[in-house]
Amino acid sequence: MARPLRLLRRPADRRRLHRTGPQGCLARRQGRRPSRSSTRARARRCSATSPRLARLGKLFGALLPGLDIKAVLAELRERIAEELDYLREAEAQHAFAMEFKDDPDFFVPDVIAANEQVLVTEWMDGTPLSRIITDGTKEERDSAGLLFVRFLFCSPARVAMLHADPHPGNFRMLPDGRLGVLDFGAVNRMPEGYPKVFGQLTRIFNQGDMDAVVDGLRDEGFIQEHIEIDGEALRGFLAPYVEPTAVEEFTFSREWLQAQAASATDLRPTNVVRQLNLPVSYVLIHRVHAAGVGVLCQLGTTARFRDEVIRWVPGFSDDEPAPVG
Repeated sequence: MARPLRLLRRPADRRRLHRTGPQGCLARRQGRRPSRSSTRARARRCSATSPRLARLGKLFGALLPGLDIKAVLAELRERIAEELDYLREAEAQHAFAMEFKDDPDFFVPDVIAANEQVLVTEWMDGTPLSRIITDGTKEERDSAGLLFVRFLFCSPARVAMLHADPHPGNFRMLPDGRLGVLDFGAVNRMPEGYPKVFGQLTRIFNQGDMDAVVDGLRDEGFIQEHIEIDGEALRGFLAPYVEPTAVEEFTFSREWLQAQAASATDLRPTNVVRQLNLPVSYVLIHRVHAAGVGVLCQLGTTARFRDEVIRWVPGFSDDEPAPVG
């Protein structure tokens, strides 16, 4: 039986990370004055972010006519507020720690205590992923990248949540070869796991049926009703992203990422990217995929990514047709 989380009564005086106590633990603190509630602190930070998001919304609304920018901004505001909730973060981290307890591949430090302004967890040593990127051998970078992908793909199936802040600072390679994971302030709660249609459409794309892919993307909200899409242009845009699932082994590289970034930021009216929408239910998934690909390209990882998709993404290896059209 999972032990209950212990709530701290006393708020902290400032936000910081430090080691404390003979056991060794990690404390995260927020807020500047104990007399001010974390709710007010979160409100101030959220209100400071909202005008910036609104300005970006006007810009992207003009550049990307296929995007429902109001819905995306509303989702981002809600998720930003969640990231500042330590009790919610503690609940998520505890769930991950319980699921991956004694796991051969992953370690998540458990929560020791928490309140609205303090989160105390077990301490975790290890080599930061950022150091593996700069100083690791090819073997170390390949191993780290494969575990990184496996963690992101398996978590929705195993914990019903997706770690939604996959930057190198949140991961450590432990001396025993496991991947240690930190910072669960941003998670996507996925009670049904990865959307099955995601795996189905990826499989159908690899099979070459672009009409079915376009219909499926339209049904999922990636293409709005009033938008007409050139199927072949869409194929050209999506192909590089889907390629790691179509080949036995794939290498991510900075050069590959630069080519994809140039394609995605091409703002000519004929660029199919300008016609695509991002449904709110996929905002955090897209964030994870984009940031995750960036980490893999920094690592220069070569691995059998298709095997991980087959194992963890529902619908990808199924024989039944996708419910599209």
